[in-house]
Amino acid sequence: GKDNSKTSQRGKVDFPRMKEGCLDGVFFAVFLGQGPLNDTAYAEVAEKTDHIFNAIYKVTEANDSIAGIALEPDDIYALKKENKRAVFIGIENGYPIGKDISKVKEYHDKGARYITLCHTSNNQICDSSTDDEGADFNGLSGFGEEVVKEMNRLGIMIDVSHISDSSFYDVLALSESPVIASHSC
Repeated sequence: GKDNSKTSQRGKVDFPRMKEGCLDGVFFAVFLGQGPLNDTAYAEVAEKTDHIFNAIYKVTEANDSIAGIALEPDDIYALKKENKRAVFIGIENGYPIGKDISKVKEYHDKGARYITLCHTSNNQICDSSTDDEGADFNGLSGFGEEVVKEMNRLGIMIDVSHISDSSFYDVLALSESPVIASHSC
């Protein structure tokens, strides 16, 4: 674990600074910008998503003396007892799910514990709060409803950041679990 504060203007968190600042855990985001809504683009973004998941595991494993992946609440306590930092994983933008509902379980199995349904543009799941083109679905799409139900079933937190007001209210009406707004204002 290297302190990158002197060498990187972009880096805000690293394992040594987490320890120094008494930060026990952090979500590493698998972030993918919005792209075209077609099968070719979905395949490409899924490949990029796998690459980011692999990178998170690789950096955590390379620093296994000070950090570990936390998938369940008990993992957090076990890591704390070992004086290690917990790494949680979230997906920032549901775009990589494509139109394949089985991707939700695949990403859960890889460690995703929250998914932000969309980002700066509408996607196949729901409308964004900042899409210049306006609403596509006036909330969740039919596929988006399936995604919310599957996330509830698997125990993945639904992050309502970036989604439109109508998408937000659709999620609240449908979700059987509490939701989070991890970075909204």
